[in-house]
Amino acid sequence: MKKITLISLSLAFSIASFAEIKMPKIFSDNMLLQRHAYVKIWGKADANAKVDVEFAGQQKSAKADAKGNWSLRLDKMPANKNPQEMKISENGKLGKTIKNILVGEVWVAGGQSNMNWGIYNTDGYKDFAKRANYPAIRYFRQNTCTLTKQPSFDCPKYAMWYDITNAKTAAGFSAVGMYFAEKLHLDLDVPVGIIHTALGASKMICWLSEEKMESLPYLKKEWEKFKSDMEKYDYSKAHAKWKKDVADWKERERLAKEQKKEFKEKCPFEPHELSCLNLKYQTPVYLYNGVVAPIASYTCRGVIWYQGESDSHGGTLDNFQQQYDLLVQTWREKFENPNLYFIHSQLTSIGEASTWALIRWKQFLSSKSLKNVSVVNIIDLGQKDDVHPRDKDIVGARFANLALEKVYNKKVNARAPELKRVLYNGDTVKIEFNTFGRTLEMRGEPRAFEVKSNGKWSNAKAVFSNQCVFVKSLNGEKVEGVRYLWKAWAKPDVCLYNQDGLPAFSFINEK
Repeated sequence: MKKITLISLSLAFSIASFAEIKMPKIFSDNMLLQRHAYVKIWGKADANAKVDVEFAGQQKSAKADAKGNWSLRLDKMPANKNPQEMKISENGKLGKTIKNILVGEVWVAGGQSNMNWGIYNTDGYKDFAKRANYPAIRYFRQNTCTLTKQPSFDCPKYAMWYDITNAKTAAGFSAVGMYFAEKLHLDLDVPVGIIHTALGASKMICWLSEEKMESLPYLKKEWEKFKSDMEKYDYSKAHAKWKKDVADWKERERLAKEQKKEFKEKCPFEPHELSCLNLKYQTPVYLYNGVVAPIASYTCRGVIWYQGESDSHGGTLDNFQQQYDLLVQTWREKFENPNLYFIHSQLTSIGEASTWALIRWKQFLSSKSLKNVSVVNIIDLGQKDDVHPRDKDIVGARFANLALEKVYNKKVNARAPELKRVLYNGDTVKIEFNTFGRTLEMRGEPRAFEVKSNGKWSNAKAVFSNQCVFVKSLNGEKVEGVRYLWKAWAKPDVCLYNQDGLPAFSFINEK
């Protein structure tokens, strides 16, 4: 009996002396590390423990603080397609081994449903499926519906890295992210990793940390309102009501089927314990806490961002550019990289969405307000009756081409023509464009050019000549402003392109 007791005490002492190394799931098998950078590695251990990390011939050490938190940085490494192992030890004892690690280019894919949209449901998927054997492309997938009140140390349950060795594995992954990664991988000939953070219907306010809510009056007001509403929120009551609403919905659905009637009504959304909002995934701060906080400071090259639909109305539209600028600044701070590159997309064409012309313009302006920010023009893409167009292969390629030109300094002509200058002369204006060394071409007759006279916008006559567009008011009135493609469903009217087939950005200019 004494012998058994001694053995038990010995085991207990051993476990206490060598606690398991804890790291966020972003550090796991199949992960991809950023090349040519001082890669940060972090986790938890016993208080004041000595932690050693061995990888790619390096051994780096750190001492955990009083709460067990530790971090260190690896020396810069070249790209490497050969799988390697990382060993993490605590107080001289091996605590964790991470396998099948590559070194290459890492990008975060953020935004809402059009970034979240699965590649299986896109125009290019059949062709992608035939070639989808890319063990050097890695994808970190996590449950981006995760809300937490405080910043989380670890990623949501079941978060993990995947290597893309077949189309079935990648079927549900971000289409834009996958097409982007594929092109970068093939053109750069290095491994590429995508970290997924997108969620349908999410606003930018969801992806900001709590301390940033004081940065803008609009954000502060929204955050204070949410907290006030939460004080009055009765989750138990809301959940009970939801169960009754679902039962009623099922009965209506049953009757419709019985009567062979069409039934389009959607099932009521289940309430969330942490959010009083009907659209719970538009909750401020809590998505950042649950999804971004655990990966923040993971060393990466940049962010691709496709978002804006949920911010296209009301006060959030009025503050769109300020919010995006703040998002960029916040993520650069959290990822500990002031040069983190951001590439975001404008919104596509769509049937009825009265503010989409304005939001595209704000997205364009956001690309000019900060360094290392670019914007993708996709106004010539989209579906009239669907906010989720299927031509994501083109979108992903345009993202990738911008990255190749702006980030990797490759000879790729990825920049779309944009407004340079407007010269006003009575009833006529001359519009000049930044073409970035490419030639402009007009496809068909010039169209979708409008002028402003006496405070009103109206159609105008346009002529394309000598790489410029001349626009004249129809009634001879003095022109006070000019705009192009200022409409939601602009796709049929896109007429000005460069020689590479990239459409000119829509614009507005007032004297």
